[in-house]
Amino acid sequence: MRNINKSKKIALLSLLFALIIVLQLLAELLRILGMPMSFALGLIPVLVVAQTHGYKYGLVAGLMFGIVSMLIALIGASANPMFMIVVNPLISVFPRIMVGLVCGFVFYLTNKNNTSKKKRYLYSSIATICGVLTNTILFLGMFFVFARGRTFDTLTINFKWIMTTVVALNTIVELVVFTIVVPVIVNALFSSEKLNLTNPNKD
Repeated sequence: MRNINKSKKIALLSLLFALIIVLQLLAELLRILGMPMSFALGLIPVLVVAQTHGYKYGLVAGLMFGIVSMLIALIGASANPMFMIVVNPLISVFPRIMVGLVCGFVFYLTNKNNTSKKKRYLYSSIATICGVLTNTILFLGMFFVFARGRTFDTLTINFKWIMTTVVALNTIVELVVFTIVVPVIVNALFSSEKLNLTNPNKD
């Protein structure tokens, strides 16, 4: 039985890692094609697994997403020097680890009695919002600490730029979209008879 559970965990983490890579590469492709903002699409699997399998899995998923973000930034740094700042693990990795931890823990506290589907939508939405805000606050906070005052071409990194561009565009869109998408996926997984998600944080 332990070998079966271990195999399931390995399969889940492998699938999760693949989803994070694909979604974040899609986000980068959209940015390259001209989208004026860059979405953290790789955050979706982190938010989902943190709620369906617990904050321990959420932490691992966040670590995976952080590593993917760091590698993408490293690759893109040759074309955009600003990306080199994001290579710093305190910017690219640490905030994503905390997303999985916070999101999973909030969902566990609110949904630990396995409430009705309608209430689960609400609790999933709350956990998702907490996760997105954790990512925004920590990522931009760390970015601001290490990049404040630096100039890239004609752009100078300051508080006004972060609030009027990144927060005003990316964060608001992510909050709206993720708060709609993630609870739907979470409830679908909880409703699946093939999954035992009664109390994932005991695992």
